[in-house]
Amino acid sequence: MSRVQEDFSTYETWPFECLRCLLVWEEEYLVRRMSDGHGNDVVVWTREGTPVQPPWSGMSCPACGCGSVTTFPTGYLGHQAEAVRRSRPAVPVPFTRAPAAPAPTTALPAEA
Repeated sequence: MSRVQEDFSTYETWPFECLRCLLVWEEEYLVRRMSDGHGNDVVVWTREGTPVQPPWSGMSCPACGCGSVTTFPTGYLGHQAEAVRRSRPAVPVPFTRAPAAPAPTTALPAEA
């Protein structure tokens, strides 16, 4: 019987952007890197004590639920104020059509 032994743990903060609503947010993970005692590396990702998929697998937007999400390099948002300014509110804005333009009118010349 083999035992998995913990080698070390680190906290990693991953920035994300939704490709639909352009929301930008960060998630913090505790990453445990271990050896199973047989030479195999094991990595366990957790958020708030719960095991989760790695950040590049299965993330969806907390605002609109879209699964089209991209990540940035660690520390990117701290150095990129523009990315934070581009983020939009988490509440989706309903689509409304602009009012139709009035039909053109033909003015008759004034009689003298």
